[in-house]
Amino acid sequence: MRDGGGAQPTILVIDDSPGQRALLARILTEAGLCDRVLQACDGIEGVRLLLEEKPDLVLCDVEMPRLGGEKVLAIATAEPGQRAPFLMLTAVHEPARRTALLECGARDVISKAADASEIVARVALHLELARLQRELVERNQQLERLSNTDSLTKLRNRHFLDGALHLEWMRSLRLGTPFSVLMADLDHFKRINDQHGHASGDRVLVEVAHTLQARIRQTDVIGRFGGEEFLVIIASQTEGAMKLAEHLRCDVEALRLATASGKTIAPTLSIGVASRSPSCPDAAAVVAAADAALYEAKSAGRNRVAADSRTPSRAASRVGTQRR
Repeated sequence: MRDGGGAQPTILVIDDSPGQRALLARILTEAGLCDRVLQACDGIEGVRLLLEEKPDLVLCDVEMPRLGGEKVLAIATAEPGQRAPFLMLTAVHEPARRTALLECGARDVISKAADASEIVARVALHLELARLQRELVERNQQLERLSNTDSLTKLRNRHFLDGALHLEWMRSLRLGTPFSVLMADLDHFKRINDQHGHASGDRVLVEVAHTLQARIRQTDVIGRFGGEEFLVIIASQTEGAMKLAEHLRCDVEALRLATASGKTIAPTLSIGVASRSPSCPDAAAVVAAADAALYEAKSAGRNRVAADSRTPSRAASRVGTQRR
């Protein structure tokens, strides 16, 4: 049996009996359940191999000298990220003892008197369950990424930005750190679509998104706010936010994008900047202030940066070369 990635699983056998280890290794190998069978002669060696090799499943004897199976199980379940199912081997038939092992984290308890077919069936079952669990985790992670990612630009989407705005706002209030928002909008984007087609318009959005992403710091947050609008959340005062906005404007202004018909698109960006101030009761108010500043930049001729008039220490806007 193979796991979801195509590679055969690795199984760790922990048992102080050389004969028992050899028997289990032969049974597992002949059944084609694994690529490797690691063998540990006691619990201490078992813990070492468990941490170093990261096996896909563990068969562990309960009764062992030095470090018994129950203690190995306790160590394994306490290890962050440890997901290998533990199947405990025991000659004890007391229901209470078996129940205790299951309650401590064992996935199954197998009698040492069990025949080879039962061992193979139980191991195969738990390997399959482990594979399905890994697939479920991976798919959930993928769904989470998709739910927070804009499908065209691969930037964060509006859903993610709304959560990030609230989080950064609360952090700013609690720690007294600066909080600024940049609202950027492509100039004359409808004209680009009308003159060059929507495919070219999409390419402009993608290239501009990559350009903006390349400029900001890892601690900043950028996303597609909607349409041709981009939003940046930055932990900086107005002066720093204005400098970043001007860098972003210049980076986009330098772009030259060739269309399929051989024409050239030279996009430009207008940006509004706003920072947390007493007049802003929440993050939405800062976004609204940045949007108002963006409107000022558009009204003043586009391809420029403007700060909200209510923003403390308002920096002077720098006018870029207007092309359209």
